[in-house]
Amino acid sequence: MAHDVFLSYSSVDNTAADTVCSILEQNGISCWIAPRDITPGLDFAEAIIDGIKSSKLFILVYSSNSNTSKQVIREVDRAVHLGLPVVNLRLEDVPLSKQLEYYLSSVQWLDAKTSPSEEHISRLSKVVKMMLSKDKMMDDDLEKVIRVGELRMRQEEKSIAVL
Repeated sequence: MAHDVFLSYSSVDNTAADTVCSILEQNGISCWIAPRDITPGLDFAEAIIDGIKSSKLFILVYSSNSNTSKQVIREVDRAVHLGLPVVNLRLEDVPLSKQLEYYLSSVQWLDAKTSPSEEHISRLSKVVKMMLSKDKMMDDDLEKVIRVGELRMRQEEKSIAVL
């Protein structure tokens, strides 16, 4: 089954990842998240690869824990290798490890370092919806859309507020 996003996170940040997943799904975005979407009895690594391949977008829930997680680094590697767009939701102001810097140094970040985190995740939902409808986007780049908070759509000539 295809999903809109694959959520990558350190298992230590399970509560934060579950919150991200819940809010995204409440906003109509289908998520693949381990261990929920791994069928019991199937190989874990194979299920992760299938989850990444079946998703349109990769979201990293970034923290000091995910920064050093070998599992997260492998997931990021596969997502980048497969050409998935990557969105980083930064929970902490921690410099990238050299391994993640290799993959993510040019990727746009969304900060969720302040409370309430639900506001940041709602903004993430809007950005994800925008990215999933990229065929309707004009030539606005993602950084400007995130900063300004508005996306102009070609066909409908409507604006969608991102903030």
